[in-house]
Amino acid sequence: MPTLKVLAIAEKELKEYVLKPGSISWGVIFPLVFTLAFAVRFGDVDHLAPGLLTISVLFGTTSFVSSSVVFERRLRTFERLLVAPVSYLEITLAKVLVASAFGIFVGLVSLTFLHFFMVYPIWNIPLLVLFLTISAVVFSAFGLYVSLVPENPINAMTWLNLIRLPMMFTSGAIVSLLLFPRWFIAVGLLTPMTYAVEGVRFAMLHYYDVVNPVYSFLVLLLLAMVFIYLSTSRLEGLY
Repeated sequence: MPTLKVLAIAEKELKEYVLKPGSISWGVIFPLVFTLAFAVRFGDVDHLAPGLLTISVLFGTTSFVSSSVVFERRLRTFERLLVAPVSYLEITLAKVLVASAFGIFVGLVSLTFLHFFMVYPIWNIPLLVLFLTISAVVFSAFGLYVSLVPENPINAMTWLNLIRLPMMFTSGAIVSLLLFPRWFIAVGLLTPMTYAVEGVRFAMLHYYDVVNPVYSFLVLLLLAMVFIYLSTSRLEGLY
Protein backbone atom coordinates (compact mmCIF):
# COMPACT_ATOMS: atom_id res chain seq x y z
CA MET A 1 0.00 0.00 0.00
CA PRO A 2 1.28 3.56 -0.82
CA THR A 3 0.75 4.76 2.76
CA LEU A 4 2.84 1.92 4.19
CA LYS A 5 5.62 2.63 1.70
CA VAL A 6 5.69 6.30 2.70
CA LEU A 7 5.81 5.41 6.39
CA ALA A 8 8.58 2.87 5.81
CA ILE A 9 10.73 5.42 3.98
CA ALA A 10 9.98 8.04 6.64
CA GLU A 11 11.08 5.67 9.39
CA LYS A 12 14.35 5.04 7.54
CA GLU A 13 14.89 8.80 7.11
CA LEU A 14 14.30 9.48 10.80
CA LYS A 15 16.78 6.81 11.95
CA GLU A 16 19.50 7.86 9.52
CA TYR A 17 19.38 11.65 9.60
CA VAL A 18 17.96 12.85 12.91
CA LEU A 19 21.44 13.06 14.47
CA LYS A 20 23.28 14.46 11.46
CA PRO A 21 25.25 17.68 12.15
CA GLY A 22 23.03 19.79 9.88
CA SER A 23 19.87 18.62 11.59
CA ILE A 24 21.25 19.27 15.08
CA SER A 25 23.12 22.55 14.51
CA TRP A 26 20.71 24.44 12.24
CA GLY A 27 17.57 22.42 13.01
CA VAL A 28 17.69 22.30 16.81
CA ILE A 29 20.43 24.40 18.38
CA PHE A 30 20.02 27.56 16.28
CA PRO A 31 16.24 28.01 16.69
CA LEU A 32 16.35 27.17 20.41
CA VAL A 33 19.24 29.54 21.12
CA PHE A 34 17.56 32.22 19.00
CA THR A 35 14.32 31.78 20.94
CA LEU A 36 16.01 31.85 24.34
CA ALA A 37 18.04 34.94 23.38
CA PHE A 38 14.88 36.94 22.63
CA ALA A 39 13.06 35.55 25.66
CA VAL A 40 15.85 36.50 28.07
CA ARG A 41 16.40 39.88 26.42
CA PHE A 42 12.77 41.05 26.37
CA GLY A 43 11.15 39.01 29.15
CA ASP A 44 7.54 39.54 28.02
CA VAL A 45 7.59 37.79 24.63
CA ASP A 46 3.88 37.44 23.86
CA HIS A 47 4.10 39.63 20.75
CA LEU A 48 7.27 37.81 19.62
CA ALA A 49 6.18 34.27 20.45
CA PRO A 50 4.36 33.50 17.14
CA GLY A 51 7.34 34.61 15.07
CA LEU A 52 9.88 32.79 17.20
CA LEU A 53 7.79 29.63 17.12
CA THR A 54 7.46 29.82 13.33
CA ILE A 55 11.20 30.38 12.95
CA SER A 56 11.85 27.23 14.99
CA VAL A 57 9.58 25.19 12.73
CA LEU A 58 11.15 26.71 9.60
CA PHE A 59 14.70 25.83 10.61
CA GLY A 60 13.78 22.46 12.06
CA THR A 61 12.02 21.25 8.92
CA THR A 62 14.33 22.69 6.27
CA SER A 63 17.53 21.70 8.07
CA PHE A 64 16.42 18.11 8.47
CA VAL A 65 15.28 17.62 4.89
CA SER A 66 18.34 19.43 3.52
CA SER A 67 20.67 17.25 5.60
CA SER A 68 19.08 14.09 4.25
CA VAL A 69 19.21 15.29 0.64
CA VAL A 70 22.84 16.40 0.89
CA PHE A 71 24.00 13.05 2.25
CA GLU A 72 21.95 11.01 -0.20
CA ARG A 73 23.07 13.00 -3.22
CA ARG A 74 26.73 12.95 -2.17
CA LEU A 75 26.72 9.23 -1.43
CA ARG A 76 24.37 8.48 -4.34
CA THR A 77 22.05 6.45 -2.16
CA PHE A 78 18.89 7.71 -3.86
CA GLU A 79 19.34 4.79 -6.23
CA ARG A 80 18.57 2.36 -3.40
CA LEU A 81 15.12 3.88 -3.12
CA LEU A 82 14.58 4.03 -6.84
CA VAL A 83 15.18 0.31 -7.35
CA ALA A 84 12.46 -0.37 -4.79
CA PRO A 85 8.80 -0.39 -5.90
CA VAL A 86 8.17 3.21 -4.84
CA SER A 87 7.29 6.29 -6.85
CA TYR A 88 8.95 9.70 -6.85
CA LEU A 89 5.85 11.13 -5.20
CA GLU A 90 6.06 8.58 -2.38
CA ILE A 91 9.71 9.47 -1.80
CA THR A 92 8.80 13.15 -1.68
CA LEU A 93 5.88 12.59 0.69
CA ALA A 94 8.05 10.49 3.01
CA LYS A 95 10.72 13.17 3.23
CA VAL A 96 8.12 15.88 3.79
CA LEU A 97 6.39 13.77 6.46
CA VAL A 98 9.47 13.06 8.56
CA ALA A 99 10.86 16.60 8.20
CA SER A 100 7.49 18.01 9.25
CA ALA A 101 7.41 15.80 12.32
CA PHE A 102 10.95 16.86 13.23
CA GLY A 103 10.12 20.54 12.76
CA ILE A 104 6.96 20.31 14.86
CA PHE A 105 8.97 18.65 17.62
CA VAL A 106 11.51 21.50 17.57
CA GLY A 107 8.63 23.99 17.56
CA LEU A 108 7.01 22.38 20.59
CA VAL A 109 10.29 22.51 22.49
CA SER A 110 10.57 26.22 21.66
CA LEU A 111 6.96 26.74 22.72
CA THR A 112 7.74 25.11 26.07
CA PHE A 113 10.52 27.63 26.65
CA LEU A 114 8.35 30.53 25.50
CA HIS A 115 5.51 29.49 27.78
CA PHE A 116 7.56 30.45 30.85
CA PHE A 117 7.95 34.02 29.55
CA MET A 118 4.44 34.58 28.18
CA VAL A 119 1.83 36.57 30.11
CA TYR A 120 -1.29 35.54 28.20
CA PRO A 121 -2.43 31.96 27.57
CA ILE A 122 -2.64 30.53 24.06
CA TRP A 123 -6.01 31.51 22.61
CA ASN A 124 -6.81 28.41 20.49
CA ILE A 125 -4.59 25.34 20.85
CA PRO A 126 -6.29 23.18 18.14
CA LEU A 127 -5.97 26.04 15.65
CA LEU A 128 -2.33 26.47 16.64
CA VAL A 129 -1.68 22.77 15.98
CA LEU A 130 -3.38 23.10 12.60
CA PHE A 131 -1.24 26.06 11.52
CA LEU A 132 1.96 24.52 12.86
CA THR A 133 1.24 21.34 10.92
CA ILE A 134 0.43 22.97 7.58
CA SER A 135 3.38 25.36 8.01
CA ALA A 136 5.72 22.43 8.70
CA VAL A 137 4.54 20.69 5.54
CA VAL A 138 5.07 23.83 3.45
CA PHE A 139 8.54 24.46 4.89
CA SER A 140 9.54 20.80 4.44
CA ALA A 141 8.44 20.68 0.81
CA PHE A 142 10.05 24.06 0.18
CA GLY A 143 13.32 22.95 1.79
CA LEU A 144 13.29 19.73 -0.22
CA TYR A 145 12.86 21.59 -3.48
CA VAL A 146 15.58 24.13 -2.73
CA SER A 147 17.96 21.33 -1.70
CA LEU A 148 17.37 19.50 -4.97
CA VAL A 149 17.94 22.52 -7.21
CA PRO A 150 21.77 23.02 -6.91
CA GLU A 151 23.84 20.75 -9.12
CA ASN A 152 26.38 20.47 -6.31
CA PRO A 153 24.56 19.19 -3.18
CA ILE A 154 27.12 20.85 -0.90
CA ASN A 155 25.61 24.23 -1.88
CA ALA A 156 22.14 23.27 -0.67
CA MET A 157 22.51 24.67 2.85
CA THR A 158 24.04 27.89 1.50
CA TRP A 159 21.06 28.45 -0.77
CA LEU A 160 18.67 27.66 2.07
CA ASN A 161 20.30 30.23 4.35
CA LEU A 162 20.21 32.85 1.60
CA ILE A 163 16.44 32.39 1.57
CA ARG A 164 15.64 31.55 5.19
CA LEU A 165 17.47 34.39 6.91
CA PRO A 166 15.84 37.22 4.89
CA MET A 167 12.43 35.55 5.35
CA MET A 168 12.79 35.99 9.11
CA PHE A 169 12.62 39.76 8.62
CA THR A 170 10.26 40.08 5.64
CA SER A 171 7.57 37.87 7.17
CA GLY A 172 6.78 39.91 10.27
CA ALA A 173 8.22 37.22 12.53
CA ILE A 174 10.44 39.68 14.42
CA VAL A 175 8.83 43.05 13.72
CA SER A 176 5.23 43.64 12.63
CA LEU A 177 4.83 44.34 8.92
CA LEU A 178 2.47 47.19 9.82
CA LEU A 179 5.49 49.21 10.91
CA PHE A 180 6.95 49.16 7.39
CA PRO A 181 5.95 50.97 4.17
CA ARG A 182 3.52 49.37 1.75
CA TRP A 183 6.18 48.19 -0.67
CA PHE A 184 7.82 46.19 2.11
CA ILE A 185 4.46 44.65 3.04
CA ALA A 186 4.07 43.64 -0.63
CA VAL A 187 7.44 41.89 -0.43
CA GLY A 188 6.32 40.15 2.74
CA LEU A 189 3.20 38.84 1.01
CA LEU A 190 5.47 37.05 -1.47
CA THR A 191 7.09 35.18 1.40
CA PRO A 192 5.55 31.82 2.40
CA MET A 193 6.62 32.36 5.99
CA THR A 194 4.38 35.45 6.27
CA TYR A 195 1.24 33.33 6.06
CA ALA A 196 2.59 30.89 8.62
CA VAL A 197 3.41 33.70 11.06
CA GLU A 198 0.00 35.33 10.56
CA GLY A 199 -1.84 32.06 11.16
CA VAL A 200 0.19 31.16 14.24
CA ARG A 201 -0.23 34.70 15.59
CA PHE A 202 -4.00 34.49 15.27
CA ALA A 203 -4.10 31.07 16.94
CA MET A 204 -1.93 32.22 19.85
CA LEU A 205 -3.03 35.82 20.39
CA HIS A 206 -6.39 36.12 18.57
CA TYR A 207 -5.30 38.88 16.19
CA TYR A 208 -3.46 39.19 12.90
CA ASP A 209 -1.54 41.99 11.21
CA VAL A 210 -2.05 41.89 7.45
CA VAL A 211 -3.53 38.52 6.36
CA ASN A 212 -6.82 36.99 7.48
CA PRO A 213 -6.20 33.50 8.99
CA VAL A 214 -8.59 31.88 6.48
CA TYR A 215 -6.55 33.28 3.60
CA SER A 216 -3.34 32.29 5.37
CA PHE A 217 -4.46 28.68 5.63
CA LEU A 218 -5.63 28.53 2.01
CA VAL A 219 -2.36 30.00 0.74
CA LEU A 220 -0.33 27.57 2.86
CA LEU A 221 -2.39 24.66 1.57
CA LEU A 222 -1.80 25.77 -2.01
CA LEU A 223 1.92 26.27 -1.40
CA ALA A 224 2.20 22.79 0.12
CA MET A 225 0.78 21.24 -3.03
CA VAL A 226 2.93 23.41 -5.30
CA PHE A 227 6.20 22.63 -3.53
CA ILE A 228 5.41 18.91 -3.31
CA TYR A 229 4.76 18.91 -7.05
CA LEU A 230 7.95 20.87 -7.79
CA SER A 231 10.04 18.61 -5.54
CA THR A 232 8.66 15.48 -7.18
CA SER A 233 9.31 16.87 -10.66
CA ARG A 234 12.85 17.92 -9.73
CA LEU A 235 13.60 14.53 -8.21
CA GLU A 236 12.35 12.81 -11.33
CA GLY A 237 14.48 15.10 -13.48
CA LEU A 238 17.63 14.31 -11.50
CA TYR A 239 17.16 10.54 -11.71
